[in-house]
Parts: sequence; C-alpha cells; structure tokens
Amino acid sequence: MDTNAAPLTDLRASIECVKHHEKELRLFNVDPTDAIHEALRTQFAMLNVRITVGQTASKAPEDVAVLSNRRVVLAVVDGSTLRELLGDVPTKAGRLGVTNGKYRTILRHLKETTFTSYDTEQLLYGSREIEDRARRIGQGSIHAGFQRCSAMTDQRSVYADLASQGVSVHAYGIPDATPPDLGSGHVHAVPADEIAETWFVVFDGGGDETQKTALLACERADNEFYGVLTYDPGFVDPLLAYLDRTYDTSTDGVEPDL
Repeated sequence: MDTNAAPLTDLRASIECVKHHEKELRLFNVDPTDAIHEALRTQFAMLNVRITVGQTASKAPEDVAVLSNRRVVLAVVDGSTLRELLGDVPTKAGRLGVTNGKYRTILRHLKETTFTSYDTEQLLYGSREIEDRARRIGQGSIHAGFQRCSAMTDQRSVYADLASQGVSVHAYGIPDATPPDLGSGHVHAVPADEIAETWFVVFDGGGDETQKTALLACERADNEFYGVLTYDPGFVDPLLAYLDRTYDTSTDGVEPDL
C-alpha cells in the first residue's frame, strides 16, 4: 500500500483501497494428474488470490509455485510445501488464523489480502491471532471495534488482561449498553455508522514494524463480512492515524465518548 497516499476518510474506504490488490499463485510444471490447484482454489476460495497453472518451455523447475502481485514476486515455494500446508490448515475453506510456522514465507503474503465472505466465527479466529500477538509483545496499542458496546462484555476478560499486561487497549462500539470495565483500557462509545458497520482489530506492533497487524471487515449482510487482513505497515499506520484523529484515542480513562 502506498504510504504517501492521502489520509483515510473513513474505515470502509480503507477496505476499498486494497480490494483490487489481487495476488496470483501460479503453479509451474506440476504433474497433470495432481489436483493441487483445485485444492488450493477451495482452500482460498474466499480470499483475493487467483490460482493458475502453467508450464515452462524447459519443463523446469518441476513442481514449484510463484506468488506475485501486479508489481513483484512475493514468494517462491515448492509444491510439496503447499501440499503439507493444505494438510495442516483448518478444514473450513479460507479460514483465517492459520499458524505461520514453517509456511511463513508464503502464508504471510496470502494472509495479507482481502477476503470476500466471512462469518463471525472466522473473524473471531483472526481476532484471536492479533490479540495473542499483542499479548506476546506486551506493549504498544491495540484497537478493537465491537460494533456495539454490548458486544464487549463477552470479550471483557481478554481485553482487560491485555491492558494489565501493559498493552494500551482501545475498544469501540455504539452506545447501546453500559460498556464493561476493561481495567486500564479505554472505551470509545461513539454513535457512528462506521463503528456500527465494521469489525476491526489493529495492533501497532509495540515498536516492532514486523508485528503490525490489522483485521478490518465491513458487514454486508447478517453475519457476513468483507474486508482485509494485513501485516503491511503501509496499511496499519494510516488506519491507526485515522482512529486517533477521528476518535481522540489519546484520551485517558474509560468514560464513553457520548
């Protein structure tokens, strides 16, 4: 994402900025009887990743995949690694939160993409990954949009614990109920349409650029979301700046912003 781009104007616009950034995973010189491309298409069906198959004139190298965007090659990985990955990921197609581990080279790029249709369970899975990252770092700030203050109650212990661990916590929701006590965490109860319509978890990395992460999704229908999961500071930083500018996240205390 272009870090010199104009400041974000709203949360939904930030999703629009990346939705056309399709990636291509092209498989070269794979055995014609191998259906790995179909398995990959199923696994990443809801992600903005196009799976294609090709042959080089020399038929070499054999069984290799190249992940790229419109500008550059992002990763090169052998077919055996992709087959192992398919055996290790959760069975639900395109599910967020796959552990990077030995697949980091390719997963870090595949997961930095838009998704087209996720339900609440899948978004919770991705949110847990970012929350766990913030807990491991133990510093920095995390911003979580719950849509409604009443929805914060179920996650109160998670965010109160993050706050107690030294992470600056900011929780957002429209004021439909009294917000729960998040300890030293800050609650932003704001009657804004974009807060009611979006789900987000954004971690500033705690001083480490490689740990910056953002999950941002817009609700299109009941329990159906479209959005982006990214580790790109060029996306995370403008998003954090927008939240700070719009909702005054420098404020102390847990009083609702009514």
